[in-house]
Amino acid sequence: MAVERRTVLQGMLTTGASLATLKMPAVLAQGAPFKIGLLTVKTGPLAQGGIQMEQGIATLLKEKSNTLAGRHIELLVGDTGGNPAGAKTKAQELIERDKVNVILGPLAAFELLAITDYVRENATPLVSLAAAEDVTQRKANPFVIRPSATSGQCSHVIGDYAAKELKFKRVATISDDFASATSRCRHSSACSRMPAERWSRSCGHRW
Repeated sequence: MAVERRTVLQGMLTTGASLATLKMPAVLAQGAPFKIGLLTVKTGPLAQGGIQMEQGIATLLKEKSNTLAGRHIELLVGDTGGNPAGAKTKAQELIERDKVNVILGPLAAFELLAITDYVRENATPLVSLAAAEDVTQRKANPFVIRPSATSGQCSHVIGDYAAKELKFKRVATISDDFASATSRCRHSSACSRMPAERWSRSCGHRW
């Protein structure tokens, strides 16, 4: 039976403590800790943001005495290295070896895209700020919750404003060649309703 995204969301909203109720069969044993797997970046160019993710979660758990909704919380951290292959490997370790109940992360859009099918196959709830829009739009994953904006939202509005209000006829956008940045290019161009040849996109490759 297919699991719909709204079913997962409704189940979380009807409980007072969403994290403590996800994947309940795995934590019914008396005294068993609720395992949270954190996929973050601790090495490489994205490390600063990833380290702050870990620090923030660790601070919250410390303030709560590592207990949420009456259950002891065990935090297991995986360093993705800021690359898709690393994210997939660490996700496999957290799910198959550590048997986590839920995953927080990863940080980057390209990391989330690399593991979305895997977490769906393993029915593992994942909460991520990564802005990969396909995960909640064109290829919606019912096990992924993203409490943040998508990559293209900001440039979607910019493209519309440039075309309708500023009456721009020719525009160039420049971005890095990775998932989040190229999504911004795509949205600004599409929303402007300009012909593709009049909205030049330099994102490391041609669309």
